[in-house]
Amino acid sequence: MKQTLVKHPKLILLFALSFGLGLFGIYLAFTDSVYTMTAVIASLFAFGFALQQTAKKMSDQEE
Repeated sequence: MKQTLVKHPKLILLFALSFGLGLFGIYLAFTDSVYTMTAVIASLFAFGFALQQTAKKMSDQEE
């Protein structure tokens, strides 16, 4: 996985985005609970998308 991330820096950006959304969700949890679940769900979707893209690139490299 590390080699794939080094070869495709765009994937690192996706992981950073999902991590940032997660931190933003934690921040919103302390300020306003209305938007907390939205940020957490967006973070999970972004993280899942980043993992999916990484797995796709890894399988393409194997072939």
